[in-house]
Amino acid sequence: MSVWNLSTKNVALLAIFSSLSVIVIKVIPGIPIVGVPDSQIKFDAAIAPVYGMVIGPYLGFLAALIGGLITAGSPFTFLTSFSPAVSALVAGFLTSKHVSEKIGFPGWAAAAAILGALIVGWYLTWVGIQAPFYPVLHLAGFFAIIITRKWIAQSFDEIELKKEGWQFKPLYLLLGIISAVCAYMFSKPYISEKVEILPYLSLPLYLIAAVLILYGLFGKGKFSFISSVFMASYCGIVADHMLGNLIFIGVIDILIPLKVIQEYFLKPMGLPDVPSLFIYMVPVSAAERILMTVIATIFGVGLLTTLHRLGFLSRKSK
Repeated sequence: MSVWNLSTKNVALLAIFSSLSVIVIKVIPGIPIVGVPDSQIKFDAAIAPVYGMVIGPYLGFLAALIGGLITAGSPFTFLTSFSPAVSALVAGFLTSKHVSEKIGFPGWAAAAAILGALIVGWYLTWVGIQAPFYPVLHLAGFFAIIITRKWIAQSFDEIELKKEGWQFKPLYLLLGIISAVCAYMFSKPYISEKVEILPYLSLPLYLIAAVLILYGLFGKGKFSFISSVFMASYCGIVADHMLGNLIFIGVIDILIPLKVIQEYFLKPMGLPDVPSLFIYMVPVSAAERILMTVIATIFGVGLLTTLHRLGFLSRKSK
């Protein structure tokens, strides 16, 4: 895959996906952003990872960015247009063996570097210092990349497999079960009361357990392609989420007055400060991101399979 694979098919798909983003943003109602009046999380965030899988990380990034910039109605939405674009970039890298034909750097390592840098960015903010356990979803995605590495890209090519049997990986399956049991135990009150950090570890452990079990069950076979789309979508979506968080923090008292956040969000919710708001929203964020991942997986598997059968999927993970 070249950096800019400007074939006729990909140029057409670039235009189609950019237009699709505009339609989704304009037509489908979004989810209100807590802390930002009159702003919403649009559902282009749920389909942006698929752009990177279909036309590659670079053109996928561009397609999502163009759609966001065209529909941006404020400086804040202009900045957050880069969030779904980063999602497409991460998903595209995860489903590519290398970042380009001329550069042998692994695609999974590039995706891990981007997501890791965003997580580090969180801890460099004044909010992140006071809310160190907030990035549980993002850390789960980061460790999922480290665990699976090139498997996502290899499984992505198995779109062509039709009747391949399952190949179990008992060690990963056992580790997944152990992680799930630990996550369950950490959520119990009689344990969490003794060590306050454990409840925060429960959710990412569940997600890591799911990754390990999927990898253990479907390391190679007819379901591994679906698993790769799910994993790439999730990691792209949490990268989108973290970039959006960093943008929100960065524009407080610049584009969004802190007094507005306190008056319209913190006080009605009984929260003392902005870091508490982020921690309070963790369960909501988890539900949103998992829902978006499911949407991206269903949409992505259907679209990728159809394009492959029609001969329009010129991109591969190589």
